[in-house]
Amino acid sequence: MKKVVMLSAVTMLSLAGIAVSQAEDKASAPAAASATASASSTATASSTATASAPASSAAPAKKEAEKAPEDPPQVAKLVALYPNLIARIAPQGKVCFEGKECDITIAAALGAADPNKPREGKVIYEGVCHTCHTAGLLGAPKFGDKGAWGPRIAKGTATLHQHALQGFNAMPAKGGNADLLDVEVTNAVDYMVSQSK
Repeated sequence: MKKVVMLSAVTMLSLAGIAVSQAEDKASAPAAASATASASSTATASSTATASAPASSAAPAKKEAEKAPEDPPQVAKLVALYPNLIARIAPQGKVCFEGKECDITIAAALGAADPNKPREGKVIYEGVCHTCHTAGLLGAPKFGDKGAWGPRIAKGTATLHQHALQGFNAMPAKGGNADLLDVEVTNAVDYMVSQSK
């Protein structure tokens, strides 16, 4: 518990230091920009209005060419010091919108469901279920963990099938993939149970 508290305190202090350094950077940027602007306004005071028009159109082009901001050195140091912490707080998924490009490959890897030829449990496990059941996310029993699966198997296969189809605790219905056929979901459950006895 002491380590967790100390790690939390160190993290909070580091984040506070990052915020202060970023605030200093932002505070110094407008001062430098205003000094540059006053110098350039003095230099261009003698130029005509037609000469100033192209300069104003060049400013938006400069903003478009700006690079994405990089992490400050303090953040890079924290990432290097605490890789397990960074892995724990990494997002577990992404939201994709229809018509937009997305890097989720579950649907592409599995292909469309065919009611005349349901897929085997291993295929469904590897395409959908492994995300949570390999790592034990949100209390999911780990694949092959007899101790975690034992009490669940004791409830009976029908109960396990119902939980997988309708959702249970943190697990969404059909593992979050509504395109799966019911028989495919039960095949995946049967596969995980067979590997956990």
